[in-house]
Amino acid sequence: MSLINDALKRASQSDRNRPRQPETRAAMQPVVEPRGRSLLIAGWLVVVVVVGLASWFLAQWWYPSQPPAHEMVESHAAVAPKPAPAPAAHEAMPPPVKTPPPQAAAPAPVPAPAPVVAPAPAPPPSAKPVVEAWPVELKLMGIFFSKTNPRALINGKTLSEGDEINGIRVTKIEHDQVTVEWRGQVKELLTE
Repeated sequence: MSLINDALKRASQSDRNRPRQPETRAAMQPVVEPRGRSLLIAGWLVVVVVVGLASWFLAQWWYPSQPPAHEMVESHAAVAPKPAPAPAAHEAMPPPVKTPPPQAAAPAPVPAPAPVVAPAPAPPPSAKPVVEAWPVELKLMGIFFSKTNPRALINGKTLSEGDEINGIRVTKIEHDQVTVEWRGQVKELLTE
């Protein structure tokens, strides 16, 4: 062990005897990453594009370029033309002017004036009957058919003939269809 200690002492003495060179410290400088700036620019560019697209979609939603279809169709009611007023019978007609007939020529027959007839009013447009929408959409889920007590499973409820669901009466249950009635309207439900 003494050999090692002796070697260490000699090494430390030789380090002390050696002239020291002045240490030159390099000034700390930040590392410049060239892509850091490009990432920042790319990020801002993405933000600008996203905001622009969001603004465009918002404008399309807020101010539609065309009005909805139900506003585009204008309803025109058929209006019958007003008939011309018929001449009143109590109005005074001017007295006819009497002129002496010419002696040389025979009088020409004078055509009688055609009677004034008021045009017949146009028939009113045929009104289509307004069909009311059924209160609920009925879905026939199954039929339990028997001759004595047929039943149907409609919208999750088991019904017999004469039963009602939301005001709709079941009138007839057959082996493959069910007939229902609401306010005079009849509908047949088929199994799917």
